[in-house]
Amino acid sequence: MTNNRHRRQFLLGFLGFLGFLGIRYFTTHELSDLFWFSWLAFFGYFPVAKVTRETPDERYWENAAKARNVAFFIPLLALFIIGFSGGFPFGTREFMVIASALGWAGTLLAYSGALYYYETR
Repeated sequence: MTNNRHRRQFLLGFLGFLGFLGIRYFTTHELSDLFWFSWLAFFGYFPVAKVTRETPDERYWENAAKARNVAFFIPLLALFIIGFSGGFPFGTREFMVIASALGWAGTLLAYSGALYYYETR
């Protein structure tokens, strides 16, 4: 069971390559293309799959809590940037969409990176 979960998490990491479709925005200038960048968050499954090969124990859950504390500062920052930029000329719709997509991806990537760091330390 654990091996299947590990394999599934590893395979989900490949969905991160869909995030590179966001580069199409620079040729089409279609606003919806920017949300493809949020798929970059799936790259976070690679380090998580490496760390969770064995059954999680108490130390894992403590490290996961520490990683959440580190990573979930990013959405607060992204929301602040989006809200603050709304009143300025550079606060365009494109800027707000890219800030939210990168905030989402950055949160999950920071969580998986912090969890990998705490587990290997």
